[in-house]
Amino acid sequence: MSTARVLAAKRRNSAGKHSSIWSLWSDHRGILGMHAAQHWIYALVPYSYTFSFLTLPEIVQFLACSTHTMATTNGMADAEDTRAVFFFDIDNCLYTKAYKIHEHMSVLIDNYFQSHLSMSREDATMLHQRYYKDYGLAIEGLVRHHRVDPLEYNAKVDDALPLDDIIKPDDKLRRLLEDIDRQRIKPWLFTNAYINHARKVVKLLGVEDLFEGITFCDYGAEKLLCKPDPAMFDKAMREAGVVDPTSCYYVDDSALNCVGGKKYGLKTVHLVEEGSSSPPEPACDHQIKHLEELRALFPEVFRTGS
Repeated sequence: MSTARVLAAKRRNSAGKHSSIWSLWSDHRGILGMHAAQHWIYALVPYSYTFSFLTLPEIVQFLACSTHTMATTNGMADAEDTRAVFFFDIDNCLYTKAYKIHEHMSVLIDNYFQSHLSMSREDATMLHQRYYKDYGLAIEGLVRHHRVDPLEYNAKVDDALPLDDIIKPDDKLRRLLEDIDRQRIKPWLFTNAYINHARKVVKLLGVEDLFEGITFCDYGAEKLLCKPDPAMFDKAMREAGVVDPTSCYYVDDSALNCVGGKKYGLKTVHLVEEGSSSPPEPACDHQIKHLEELRALFPEVFRTGS
């Protein structure tokens, strides 16, 4: 077992909420269904740490999520499913930048750098920005150069965000996603966030049921993998059960990630909200201000008459 997972197990046991997934399964297998619970419990062991931050109903919902979704995120995609995939980034993409969640997170990241690396606020901000530019994630630099436990970082940063007070259900986003032609397209979440942050965001937006799976940055893995690393795109394709990137779609607010998506061969769209600055050079072939523009850009993705 990796060091990160050993530490996660210790923290989980000390949290006192749920001693283990095994006891949770034992208590709630009637709700989940004996076969389904027994089948998925092994795949969910790496997410034990996540459960210490969730309420009991949220954990049951996590375990009871669709069999198809859980299968595809654990390397067992349906070989007979030949649909193309539309990959959606989450943060600052599914919700507006006006929520200023990035600013909230930046403060927490800088606080973490200050407290764990014993540096000034100015140095913390500079190093945070450098790691984000170099690796796509601040935590990647922390793990590479400072041996920081990424799960502890996640607890102090992503999980500490006051998302419940900020994010509200988005009916317009829901209609857009509902209008996707599911016979031809598989909507899929693709994020550099950890799983519990990602699931919480889509739950608060009211669209958690409209995606068939998620590819996320696994903070519990021995080696962190995130966009725009081509291996992360490989992971997304594999987990979503598709082979040909040229048949798939991808939207992201990060210019760096969009450059990576275009190089990988995806039909990539850079979301640059009105009022935000465009990059000096286009990141990819398409740039939009609102997700609604996807309807006109890719009419084949949506149901006729939607």
